Amino acid sequence: MAGLRFRAAPSKTRNLGPALMVALISATAVAMLLPAAVAFSLREHEIARPFLYSAGLLASIVALIHLATRTRPRSRPSIFSHPFSLLSLAYLILPALMAIPITEAVPGIPFFDAWFEMLAAFTTTGASLLEGEVSRSLHLWRATVAWGGGLFTLVVIMALLAPLNLGGAELFRGQIGGMVQPLGDMREHTLQQEDADEKALQRLKEQFWMILPTYFALTLGLWVVLSILGNPPLVALMMAMSTFATSGIVPSGTMMSMPTEILIAACLIMALSRRLWPHAGVFYQHGLRKRHDPELLLALGVMSIVVLAITLETLFGPQAGILDHLARIWAHGFTALSFLTTTGFISAVTGGFEHVFPGPSGMVLLGLALFGGGVATTAGGLKLMRVFSLGWQAQREVSKLLYPDSVGGDGPRLRSLRREGAFLAWLFLMVFILSLTTLTASLTIVGMSLEHAVIFASAALTTTGPLVQIAASEPLAWADLGGMAKAILAFGMVLGRLELLLLLSVFWRRLG
Repeated sequence: MAGLRFRAAPSKTRNLGPALMVALISATAVAMLLPAAVAFSLREHEIARPFLYSAGLLASIVALIHLATRTRPRSRPSIFSHPFSLLSLAYLILPALMAIPITEAVPGIPFFDAWFEMLAAFTTTGASLLEGEVSRSLHLWRATVAWGGGLFTLVVIMALLAPLNLGGAELFRGQIGGMVQPLGDMREHTLQQEDADEKALQRLKEQFWMILPTYFALTLGLWVVLSILGNPPLVALMMAMSTFATSGIVPSGTMMSMPTEILIAACLIMALSRRLWPHAGVFYQHGLRKRHDPELLLALGVMSIVVLAITLETLFGPQAGILDHLARIWAHGFTALSFLTTTGFISAVTGGFEHVFPGPSGMVLLGLALFGGGVATTAGGLKLMRVFSLGWQAQREVSKLLYPDSVGGDGPRLRSLRREGAFLAWLFLMVFILSLTTLTASLTIVGMSLEHAVIFASAALTTTGPLVQIAASEPLAWADLGGMAKAILAFGMVLGRLELLLLLSVFWRRLG
């Protein structure tokens, strides 16, 4: 008996990667049934059939993956088990599957363009290559993909990134890579990694079922109210989805009324602070009261300055009545809020984008998009909490210059936000600037002018697709881009959604 060796039974724990991909592909297959049903109801059978057949194809793929991996022994952890690798694969593979019905429903569209269309939707960028009169069913599919991408972002940030002290949580915990093990020690921690995968899957399930009811109920409620206000039901559904996903996807030529814009603006406020969402305590344990939320106060201050500056400029233009001036103020405020949350809706109260932030003032919206919305929300950009942290630290440095013997108060958590949080916010800012510079330089190399390259790179990195229509002196179009430019901007959209700090966390402890 002493000479016998018993072989350990294969681990029954599940790999995080296959389990996550199976769930995402299954959700994609189910989501395809919505545009298929709408297209059938509109008697657009040539569009409905590709979505129905694609749903069956993805269901078959899910079944095959499940059968192939359900009895597979747990593999050793590697760099590909890190969330950055998993999320990168999700953002690259899922749009390819989502593009299958597009290639059949839109005659002559290349598969790469269909993939770019779906990637822009899934990252909630909202960029579109589809030109001319496109079916409402296809627009609904884009909005549905973006809505699912927004839900995916909310769940992943809380379930995968927050435990790693990323996605905004690093500002409050003062460290990075809290759960990332050094790559050199991974072979010695196989069991711990298996447990980590199981815990990650459990967190994904918990966060999904905590966020989905609120996310779905808010979207449903907004859809009903928008329909009551007189919007076509299908357009109202796309508006509701695009609002909470901050994708800005609506059919071309859609004109919003004042009541519609007021209601959408009230919902966009939720993209300014994760505090407004349920179960967000992990991000807001720094001792500030809700009424003193720094993200909301900073957003209010920035928008007030922008609206006041643009309004003062219009006062010196052609004379108009008080109601016209109030309409302009509202249009400026709504558009500023929309681009601050990286949604990209443009107010139609004063006649469309030609009359809102006209000419060079459209670059102001680029700056707002770079600011971005709240941490751990569907908005992109730098995020307001990072800007607040840098500003708070700058204020403290100025105070020390004036009063060298002063002692900074604010409590331990706020001091951590001002010190370690400001350091990590500065690190993210440097990475963001480096990414923006690299994208801009790459676009200029393939033949784009510098001004247009900055606008397109900013739109991709901040996931604000409609930015290209209003930031330049003349409206730009994503459909005019060449193949290399599309590939570069697709890479930028993935970077903008994942944030490079997640990539740095893979090597953080090794470099330390």
